[in-house]
Amino acid sequence: MSALAKQINPFNLISALDDEYSNKQVALKDVSREAVGISIVQLNVANTSFAVEVGVAVETLLYKKPQALPRSHAWALGVIEVRGEVVPVIDFAILNKQAASIIDKNSRLMIIRHEQLVFGLVVSNVSAVSYVPEIHEGGPSELNEFGWSKTTTNKWVELHGKKTHFLDFKDLINQTNFLTLTY
Repeated sequence: MSALAKQINPFNLISALDDEYSNKQVALKDVSREAVGISIVQLNVANTSFAVEVGVAVETLLYKKPQALPRSHAWALGVIEVRGEVVPVIDFAILNKQAASIIDKNSRLMIIRHEQLVFGLVVSNVSAVSYVPEIHEGGPSELNEFGWSKTTTNKWVELHGKKTHFLDFKDLINQTNFLTLTY
């Protein structure tokens, strides 16, 4: 028997292969979990971060001043035209009982499309697409004068190790004041 054959213990080799297989299987599960997670973008509105599902947030445009609507709520800034479609522009910070958004050259309009409803949110920052494994329930319950919670939702996602409010537009659309742009 050669010296090399004496040094290789088949049990150690099998054990090492088992460990390697186990590690690769764990890595594959991690990748798989991310792949079936929820695609979201993070947006900042008046120094507060929110997460929005990618299928609902369809595009980001440079901010352009909307045409004002008479007798509208303070948070309804007006309407803009996007490829032949009239889109209401909403300052989500005012709607959420925060200070009004600071609109500058870095401001963007996040176009949100949910079922038949389309509108633009004034945002100061939009992140790249991220994946989260799940949406969690539970959050603040204090209500503002519109009957909405301060963050308008009790859902959140964990993004980069921090809890971020998740805007569920299915829940928001059920709020009657959200759909009423004028009196």
